[in-house]
Amino acid sequence: MLDGIDPWGLSGPGGLNAVAAIFLGAAIIFLGIGIVLGVMRWAGGRVSSSSNSSGKGLKMIAACVLGAVVLGSLGGAVQWGSSLGTSSLMPEAARPGQVVIDRKAPKTTCTDQAVRDFDDEWPMLTHEERVEVVEAVAGDGLEVKPGDQIMSLKWYPTGTDCSADNTTAASGTEVEMRIYDTVAGGGSDEQVRKHTVD
Repeated sequence: MLDGIDPWGLSGPGGLNAVAAIFLGAAIIFLGIGIVLGVMRWAGGRVSSSSNSSGKGLKMIAACVLGAVVLGSLGGAVQWGSSLGTSSLMPEAARPGQVVIDRKAPKTTCTDQAVRDFDDEWPMLTHEERVEVVEAVAGDGLEVKPGDQIMSLKWYPTGTDCSADNTTAASGTEVEMRIYDTVAGGGSDEQVRKHTVD
């Protein structure tokens, strides 16, 4: 019965606007039907000279107008409430705040990490040469313990040279080293160590 009723100003994607439209549409229909029936009863009472019937017709009109006003007011209240949003209904201390994280952006244009897979390189670097590369990239941030066999190193180079030849890691980026710990009990153990460059 109320399908397709979309009063001006209440349309929108939210469900509460649809509820408000239903209340307003019901008020209009209720008012129209009630006034028509009330006028017919009142007119019928006047024609038949029945004051009781005409009085009931007037009361019916008044009751329909009052009911329509109540339904219309409910629809308006629902629409008004839906326009407030949830944050305005909360106490000020409970409202969502804006969190600002002050972190320096990485100083690099490289979107891919530079990678050194030492075990796949030829000629193969010695342990000492691998440690030198790690120290050039990560400084003192990645500890190489006795018995560590360095397998690979990944980092974001600074500047525009994104190749593995650029051993300067960009500030604020992460350096990742993969090693075999040959001293761990029960044989070698693969580990990943990470360090964020200051």
